[in-house]
Amino acid sequence: KMESEKEKREFLAKRCARFTRKLTRGTAGEAKEMLNSRKCDSVVIATRHDPTQSLLELLPYLAPSSPFVVFCEYIEPLAACFRALQEQKLAINLRLSDTWMREYQVLPGRTHPSMNMSQSGGFLLAGIKLCPVTGINELDEEVMKEIKERIGGRRGKKNSNKKKGGKRGRNDGKGDGERSQKSRRVEGK
Repeated sequence: KMESEKEKREFLAKRCARFTRKLTRGTAGEAKEMLNSRKCDSVVIATRHDPTQSLLELLPYLAPSSPFVVFCEYIEPLAACFRALQEQKLAINLRLSDTWMREYQVLPGRTHPSMNMSQSGGFLLAGIKLCPVTGINELDEEVMKEIKERIGGRRGKKNSNKKKGGKRGRNDGKGDGERSQKSRRVEGK
């Protein structure tokens, strides 16, 4: 039983807030309508169970060339999901990695890792969705060329050989004549 008037008001305020949240919460139909209205930019899934079915059901709602990430405590379900994505050619740039976490025990005057801790904090599967119709990345060759020209040559380095007329090597005014004079001096000694 609630004894004071303050406890009754707090209880009724919490109950009112709970009912308000329930009444304003979207229905399953509204959530599905929102998913169908436009494609998502990314998908993040964290599960303790097999993520393959969840990911395969959510991929149609993900826009092509958009990233997805799946977290799971165990590597086996993610490896199966990795294989399914590869076999069905649904994604590129697939990466399966582990997260490493260490808990620390902090006591007055000393800090050290906890004695009873798990070896891994879980595993991540990340990738980029391919276009389901063409099976390729959404960016076409012209767009890729334009991006590469803006960035530069390989690994973002500008190609400076084009400015020098295609010649490689030092261009500091020292030609072969000077080098041959040095070599003659060495031979003459």
